[in-house]
Amino acid sequence: MCGRAAALRAGLVLGVALCVSGCLGGGGKSRPDLSDSPIFSAGTATPRADLVRSKAVMGGAVVIAAPKGFCIDTTAHRDTDAGAFVPMGACAALTRNPADPKPAKPAFLTATVLPMPVQAAALPQDPDARLREARAFVQSDAGRAALSRAGTADTVALLDVRSASDVLYVRVKDTADGLPPALSQTTWRAFFELNGLLVTASATAFAEHPFGQGAGYELLRDFVTRIRRENKRSGGKGGLKSWLDGLRN
Repeated sequence: MCGRAAALRAGLVLGVALCVSGCLGGGGKSRPDLSDSPIFSAGTATPRADLVRSKAVMGGAVVIAAPKGFCIDTTAHRDTDAGAFVPMGACAALTRNPADPKPAKPAFLTATVLPMPVQAAALPQDPDARLREARAFVQSDAGRAALSRAGTADTVALLDVRSASDVLYVRVKDTADGLPPALSQTTWRAFFELNGLLVTASATAFAEHPFGQGAGYELLRDFVTRIRRENKRSGGKGGLKSWLDGLRN
């Protein structure tokens, strides 16, 4: 059991660290420059005809779907064999047109999709066991370091940890540099497996419009539900089968 637990923790260290650095990390040539995004820059706008509410990534293995009022920021979207990063903002914020759809509360959402760490192959299949190990990991110093944009536990305060329907939800405050100034330092994140891949979804409020009691968690749960529902609906189009079929052809 110790070997399996160590394997899961090793996998989470890799997966969580990559998800966090990819989503909201600071400088780095491989990371998207969110400062140029219409969400954070008043000097750019997305044409309404170009608005996208769902996108298949990782060769079609996973479909990321936006909650009501949100659209995908295609200017900062990344999709490679190594992983995918999908940022979202209010559709109206992207187009700079207040008449376009927007959520009840402003927020910045991201979804990151990564290959499942190879260490996960040695883990028990019991979802409850996986969640227990994941909870223990994020509450450790190593886990807080993985959740930090700077890679150090000292910048992270773990505010809440919950699990529901095979998803781990964590609420963290990270004081490390590298965050767009408009955003709150507090973020809700969800970690779950989908079609053999590791998915991280996040919901961050804007500093001037903090989430109310429970609002961030409910928004993130809705985000996760929509991703899962879209992948169930897409069947072969956005599932693992079509991805494998595409590799064979």
